[in-house]
Amino acid sequence: MSAPLQNHGKKDNAPDAAHFLHLVERTLASNPELSPVQGAILVAARQDIARDSKTFARLFGMAHAIVLRELNALLQTDDILKLVKRDPRTLRTHYRLATSS
Repeated sequence: MSAPLQNHGKKDNAPDAAHFLHLVERTLASNPELSPVQGAILVAARQDIARDSKTFARLFGMAHAIVLRELNALLQTDDILKLVKRDPRTLRTHYRLATSS
């Protein structure tokens, strides 16, 4: 993943990309079964950066279909995230952390 978070003129609210990537690396080190995208989804949820698939895809410059694939795998295999709701037309998927971590 390259430079996932871009500064769009909001320096006060913009998350630090280096710190974000560090958190993703730590998440992947402690959960080696996760893909890098899945690790980023978890960190984005924990950091309140993105809690739905469309927002995540837009912020990270990824195809929504890729995010959906990774998110669905995460929702099916792990008890880290819980499905909140899914738009049947757009497939935008809202999720939350299963625990307060």
